[in-house]
Amino acid sequence: MTYIRLLVCSPFTLGVLLVAVLLAAALNLWLPVKLRFASPAMNYWAVCALAATLPVAAATLVALIVPVRRQATFGVVCLFCAIPCWAIALFAYYEAVSVQEQGEDGSFLLLDSLAVENVNYRLYLSDCGATCSWGMVLRAERDGPFGMKVVRSIWSEYRTLDEAQLTQVGPGVLRVVEKDGTAHDVRY
Repeated sequence: MTYIRLLVCSPFTLGVLLVAVLLAAALNLWLPVKLRFASPAMNYWAVCALAATLPVAAATLVALIVPVRRQATFGVVCLFCAIPCWAIALFAYYEAVSVQEQGEDGSFLLLDSLAVENVNYRLYLSDCGATCSWGMVLRAERDGPFGMKVVRSIWSEYRTLDEAQLTQVGPGVLRVVEKDGTAHDVRY
């Protein structure tokens, strides 16, 4: 009997939980500091889970807030919003499986790393997706609990060479040196 009571939440509790999850996902998209998993495959699994459950969470929230006479209209809107979300979930699923099989994320290849005062500065070769060419991205990564890390992008440059080194040239300044000698000084 107690087990059944644990499964049934009050509508208020369910609504607060749904709003908290949606708010956390939205803040992770818009804030300059992002939460990421240390395992690249887990990032894709998280996107897959969020994209698949986002329409369900939105529909549940609408059912809790909207009067019954308007729920059918909002249900149709949620269904149309669900189609692209589930397509994104499908793409993320295939990427997660691919990254797990290969053991690395082909869209972010580590070029160099430098630790400065409990922060790992990592230089990645990134393909940036379908809209731009290969480039380099420098990120400050701080390891957190439960296989999580806090990530902040510091610098990016596209249409660059695919090899570079990262060095510290002074307090608060890193230098990215490409294989042809081109140097980029970056303040952090």
